[in-house]
Amino acid sequence: MSATNLALMLRHPELKSLYAKWCDLRGEGEVPMAVDLDPSDLRPWLSHLVVIKVEGEGRFVYGYYSAEYAETFDGDRVGQSIDSLPAIQRDILKREYEQVRAEQIPVSRVYTGLFDGEEQTWERLVLPFLARDGEVEKLMVAAFRLS
Repeated sequence: MSATNLALMLRHPELKSLYAKWCDLRGEGEVPMAVDLDPSDLRPWLSHLVVIKVEGEGRFVYGYYSAEYAETFDGDRVGQSIDSLPAIQRDILKREYEQVRAEQIPVSRVYTGLFDGEEQTWERLVLPFLARDGEVEKLMVAAFRLS
């Protein structure tokens, strides 16, 4: 599948602007390369970002985990695999990340869950970045609370 004509329907304005940044990076190409990403360009979204390193088939490891997420979601996960997550959460994320890795296209979803006893709705966006060999080497994940 080609990312060339891809248009995601996103609700949160910050995710819309991050997706627009990703689209600018890819230009007329398929998927941007990780080396083309300037970390300083990510300042507007850093508090809501996670970077996942793709290590071999099916291994996803946190390379960056925002301090705000660490506070909200039970601690810093840098260096940990998603395999350390509870089974239900791990299985959802693994399917989502595998889809992005295999198809090399972004995905988004809205989900509702209990966080500290409060029902909250969030929107997530997962963006692929390629290595020089054309395989996805990093996934940038951003999530913003909708309600």
